[in-house]
Amino acid sequence: MPNRTAVQPYSSTRVMQRKCRRKRRARAVQRVLYFLAALLVAGAVGLVLYQGAPLRAHAEPPGPADVPADVQPAPTAQPAAQFVVAIDPGHGGVNPNIGAEDWGSEADGLRESDITLRTARLLYDKLAADGRFAPVLTADGSAYLKPSERAAAARDAGADLLLSIHLNCDASTATHGLECYAAPPHLAANAESVRFGRLVTAAFRDELGLTLRGQDGVRYLYFDANDARVIAESSDTTPRTDPTFTVLEDCACPAVLVEEGFISNAADREMVCRDDACERAAEVYYACIVRFFEGEVEQ
Repeated sequence: MPNRTAVQPYSSTRVMQRKCRRKRRARAVQRVLYFLAALLVAGAVGLVLYQGAPLRAHAEPPGPADVPADVQPAPTAQPAAQFVVAIDPGHGGVNPNIGAEDWGSEADGLRESDITLRTARLLYDKLAADGRFAPVLTADGSAYLKPSERAAAARDAGADLLLSIHLNCDASTATHGLECYAAPPHLAANAESVRFGRLVTAAFRDELGLTLRGQDGVRYLYFDANDARVIAESSDTTPRTDPTFTVLEDCACPAVLVEEGFISNAADREMVCRDDACERAAEVYYACIVRFFEGEVEQ
């Protein structure tokens, strides 16, 4: 019995020791599991953050400062500025001052307003088809417009050039020829107006066969104190205070008023008044406008 009594305490102690070791191992395993779980959570969070960063980078394209200088995009080409050409078809519409349609001159069943508008529209189409130009009609024949209103239309459009188209008339059917009135010397646009006028008169002479009136067809017209017309040649560069045609005076750009010929003269009518003649005149005007903006000077 003493031996059995001695063994029992020993066995109980061993059992307790084993239990304690098992508990320590269990706690160690738990700590390892907690550590592994923490690692997994941290790894998952890091992966999400890592994957999220590139998405934000793609969603926000780099600004100019982030792009290397040697791969900067080329600047977008800007469209070339267009030349604004104001085309002024003479007459048209009911003039309240006379209480009737303002046809201008008439002869052989032809009306000046019809011819000038037809020529103006043909010229407009030619310029509009050329990307270098932005044509503007100061009138369309549907309403009477004063010369000051026509000049204002050109000015408001920012015109670089104004061409006013007219026809002459005389009691004598023998009177003929073309005259081109330019903005006179007292206006800033005088020199360029004369340059364009000389291109026009030479072309009408050489290509359409018109006779030029005066020295070279380019002239100045003034209205004196009695509203009488005073004509001077373009070689007379003396500045005058007398007014000229309002449409030339107020348009604020190089300008000419062309009297293409005499509607009262049969030969002139054939050269500028018939339908095919209007087409030819428009083609001549178009070519002169191109040459003007290319800087040509008639020799």
